[in-house]
Amino acid sequence: MQRWLKTNCGSVLGAILAFIVLLTISPMTTAQQAVPVTGAPVSDPQKAPPKADAVPAQDENDGNGQTTVGDADQQTTAQQASGQQSATSTLPKTDDQKQRLAVNPVTGLTVSSAKNFVPLTSKERLSLYWRQNFFSVGAYFRPVFFALVLDQATGSPSQWGGGFGGFGPRVGSRILSNVVQGTIRAPLAAVLHEDVRYITDHQGGKKRVLHAVEYSFLTYNTQGHPTLNIAKLVGYYASTAISTTWRPGHHDVWDYTLSNGSEQVGLSVPVNILQEFWPDILRKIAHRH
Repeated sequence: MQRWLKTNCGSVLGAILAFIVLLTISPMTTAQQAVPVTGAPVSDPQKAPPKADAVPAQDENDGNGQTTVGDADQQTTAQQASGQQSATSTLPKTDDQKQRLAVNPVTGLTVSSAKNFVPLTSKERLSLYWRQNFFSVGAYFRPVFFALVLDQATGSPSQWGGGFGGFGPRVGSRILSNVVQGTIRAPLAAVLHEDVRYITDHQGGKKRVLHAVEYSFLTYNTQGHPTLNIAKLVGYYASTAISTTWRPGHHDVWDYTLSNGSEQVGLSVPVNILQEFWPDILRKIAHRH
């Protein structure tokens, strides 16, 4: 089995990545769409067909010598305005689009509050995939930090040497692993109806720490209920296994995947704790200045 993996690893990796990218780019029809708007349907007056039996407004006698004007167009406009106000009042109060998809520059996480949870749409999932893995500071800060603190400080792997010559491959390996992990997680989370954001709690101090630990393994589904974060866990272990194709030295794939994949899960705990208290940290910094 190990001999087959060594000789065919390149083709297997290419097939896996190609399949995952296709899943990510294709429309994720299984993901829940935006919350539907309830209320009276509102027709577009510009697209409405002309009435064939439209009759000009005429004066009608009310029996007391006074006349009342019956204007059908004004009544229709008033009904449409009333229906539009009713529909608007039932819209959920969501965060701004940029805030919903903002990536923390330090933790690399996107956040949603448990109190005002609104599920992601398919377009938001795709946009968030590109932001979390490519087009944000957070997509690179955490891999670079871990490469410096965990890999460069311990000289792992030793085949890459020390100094800047060894730091470059270690950073590249961390960034590539992060991209592979996110590429596996995004389509799988859509299929399983799991949210890819970190769900904040904002309760008491100890409860928030416990919440951050719990949500290293949990997330919300599209109905706003806690569920096991299968996509995240699969992404960590699968990306660790795939990383053995470019890391030097001999690796027992199963042992390396179990140990280093579990390390990735463990590292998500302090990252989540930092993210949970991030707003408080920013407020204290702003207060000092």
